[in-house]
Amino acid sequence: MQLSQEEADTLRMIEKYLTSPELVKLPPPIGTTLHPVHYNHEGRRMDNMKISTYHARINARKISCRLLYNGNVMLVRVDTQDATPHTNPDKKTIIQPYQPHIHIYREGYGDKFAYPLPDDFRNTEDISDLFMDFLSYSRIINSNEVKVDIQGVLWNDSEI
Repeated sequence: MQLSQEEADTLRMIEKYLTSPELVKLPPPIGTTLHPVHYNHEGRRMDNMKISTYHARINARKISCRLLYNGNVMLVRVDTQDATPHTNPDKKTIIQPYQPHIHIYREGYGDKFAYPLPDDFRNTEDISDLFMDFLSYSRIINSNEVKVDIQGVLWNDSEI
């Protein structure tokens, strides 16, 4: 599915809610979790977004957080610890191996363009910090209600 740039930007910038913020399970190494997201559009609740979190097995610091629309349209993706360099389609921005970076939807290219990670992301080596920063960046406005569970450890991010 292709989106216009205006549609993609609107979907990225609209205020969103995690559908079940009371307990967010983040994946252990070699795992992926999906978290339903909803938003209001023209007075209607829309349930066609998800946040996906991936945690690699071999390199446990390799984490990806993704904001997905309609199941497979990647609006935003943050990657850490990717072992391969990334060259954008325009050849202008090159992300070095293991450099945390962000992919933002671009009409005609999907998520092929990568950029250095903005300063909004404080600690890319901790999956819970990265996830919370990703929620904020993705305009999830009920992130203060999130309780994170990683491999059986439960805490509220505001208590840390």
